[in-house]
Amino acid sequence: MRPPPEAELVEAGKLTMGQLAQAHRDRLETGKPVLDIIVERGWILAEEAAQLREAYGIDAPPAPAVQAAPEPPPETQAPPPAATQEHYKIAIRLTNGDLITAGQTDGADKAAALGHAVVADLTQENGEWPFFGGRFINPETIVSVDLLADV
Repeated sequence: MRPPPEAELVEAGKLTMGQLAQAHRDRLETGKPVLDIIVERGWILAEEAAQLREAYGIDAPPAPAVQAAPEPPPETQAPPPAATQEHYKIAIRLTNGDLITAGQTDGADKAAALGHAVVADLTQENGEWPFFGGRFINPETIVSVDLLADV
């Protein structure tokens, strides 16, 4: 499986892991694609993003369309059933078995993106220990970052 296009930017030194983590956090908040966020923040040029999209076969995001205001639904229509969406906890597993909660979100896609952001935060190259769950964590004691679904 090919890594995401933003991984090429990190490998090429055009994007730091911290910037990538921030872009993933922004994606969770805005729903925008990571490449768009990276361009909006000025970390790469739009042309570079377009080249990556072409190389990876990713369609460019459509231009925002101007839409007419939707008509209100008829009053006799029953409300749609509530969508059930799994809730996820992102946890850091240590060698002693402890689980440290690093975040929570709804939906598998958001959980995966948040998991990537946590991993990026954990893989700091400046020698500092990451801080999660009210404590500094020795990177050598981290076994995994787990996405735990609450049923």
